[in-house]
Amino acid sequence: MIKTAIPRQARFGRLRLTGFAVGLLLATLHPARAVTNVFFSPTQTTHLVATNINSDTIQTEGYLFTLSRDKLFTGGGTNPIGRFLSVNWPDGLQAQAPTVGPNTGTGARITLTRVDGQPFDIRRFVFRLLASTTGAGAMLEIMPLVDGEDALPDPLMYQATGYYGQTFTNLTPELHAYDTYKLKLYVDFALMSLTAVDPSLPPPPSPQLAIGPATAGSATLSWTPNEPGWQLQENTNLLTTHWVNAPSGSTNPVVVPATLPTKFYRLFKP
Repeated sequence: MIKTAIPRQARFGRLRLTGFAVGLLLATLHPARAVTNVFFSPTQTTHLVATNINSDTIQTEGYLFTLSRDKLFTGGGTNPIGRFLSVNWPDGLQAQAPTVGPNTGTGARITLTRVDGQPFDIRRFVFRLLASTTGAGAMLEIMPLVDGEDALPDPLMYQATGYYGQTFTNLTPELHAYDTYKLKLYVDFALMSLTAVDPSLPPPPSPQLAIGPATAGSATLSWTPNEPGWQLQENTNLLTTHWVNAPSGSTNPVVVPATLPTKFYRLFKP
């Protein structure tokens, strides 16, 4: 007779064979959950990881923000002094439209990726105009990319017509499962808030350990799916942590003696 129970996160089974007993245990693994980051916060540590004449790249919480800068601006003098940043971390991140140099006329830009290159969602973002665009029908453009290629024929457009200091809030279920987002506006703007979600996929299901009769005085242990890397371990007392690798290792199925003392088995993946 096989009996099963699920106390907390462990699964137990027991098979009795003519006065002998063999036990088995399989720990339940929790699937990976999506991680939500709401930028920008003083608790989030930032690092400058790249810089050049017209951009800076900072890293925080596993994400990379590349921000356009007008560093060749001279202010009427002879040497570049760079334009003043009016929005700084953690209040937000400012992108400047270059007014001097090879990228003049390209507008203000922010590129957002993950350090690991994996796809993610942008669920919500808020941006502030740092120059007036009234009457221009201005739109902030976002082009999502996958593997370095534009994911859409045309960028997505978000209303950006207004006065200096005006903010715009956007809920964006359409920004889903891309690995790069390029934001562009022809005047300076600042991201004031951004909610990014890493839609982590759950790992494959854990193998299910089963126990059944074999020859007299023995039992058969098996598990499905038969994935590599899982190790059969045994213990004589569930109240201890003295789990040791069973002699059979990763052999599947395996016949074990159903002899006293009782033994408990589990699958473990280092």
